[in-house]
Amino acid sequence: MSYLITGGSGCVGSYVIRDLLTRGERVINYDFNPQQNILRQVVAPEGLSELVSVTGDVTDLPHLAGTIKDYKIDVILHLASLQIPASNANPPLAERINVGGLINVLEAARILDVRKVVWSSSIAVFGPAEEYGNKPIANDAHHRPQSVYGACKALGEYLLNYYFDTYGLDVVGLRYTAIYGVGREVGRTSFTTEMIRKTAQQLPYEVPFGDDRIDWQYVEDVSQVTIRAVDAGRTKTRVFNTQGDVRSVAEGVAFLKRLEPKAELTLLPGKLGLAWEYDSEPAKRELGFEPKFTMEQGVEKTFDSYRAKSRQPN
Repeated sequence: MSYLITGGSGCVGSYVIRDLLTRGERVINYDFNPQQNILRQVVAPEGLSELVSVTGDVTDLPHLAGTIKDYKIDVILHLASLQIPASNANPPLAERINVGGLINVLEAARILDVRKVVWSSSIAVFGPAEEYGNKPIANDAHHRPQSVYGACKALGEYLLNYYFDTYGLDVVGLRYTAIYGVGREVGRTSFTTEMIRKTAQQLPYEVPFGDDRIDWQYVEDVSQVTIRAVDAGRTKTRVFNTQGDVRSVAEGVAFLKRLEPKAELTLLPGKLGLAWEYDSEPAKRELGFEPKFTMEQGVEKTFDSYRAKSRQPN
């Protein structure tokens, strides 16, 4: 099949591209800035030689639709998004990219009979844990977004249901949590990757949100659930909670100090203000997905990758 991945030059997109190319799929990376800094860290050179890159903006419907038509796209994985800090700093741009871009993808898919669309939503559609009785948040729980980004994602979930109900378009959304791994460079929860990278490079780092427990969601698990959403066929549920390994930030710091006893990590007080425990049973039941990586396994793999890179000659 032919896959179009919007935002494929980012962290999640790079791993999805790698895993799809490994399966022998045809992959087109549609990105506003298709630089390969992260892709080169994740995808082998022989894989990059097979990847087709198209410079394109998801807010440009004619160009997006033309690309889908030209490459005879079967599946769209819509990962392009403006993250929380940038969305809060520029709400009009967030609306154009995170909402308008999704509408363009859905319209193009509807008009051109694309087989399936998988879209990256976020747990940011939900509010603090106390809003839900401090219990794991159900897949169909009410939305209480606390950011412009979360509000855009909440509207996006409505749009998915609308296009499914009105046009029969096969669409699935996935609520990612606190993704980490090599290449996670932007976003409010990217601090976990940054502390691993700094430790591997033997540099000091002040770790924020030291009083919090978060969902350590390793990026390779995220790639696999994204691909499983395609392989599962038409699902009963439109948008799925996903879940990794809920552990404290302090536990992550302590584990890093075991990997590198000379680590200079300082825990700062504070919490992110998001809920971190979710009912992911629908994803297990309908997508056949369960995470493979514990916090320790994902952190160690990320640490080893950054350590190996830091030892390479410039």
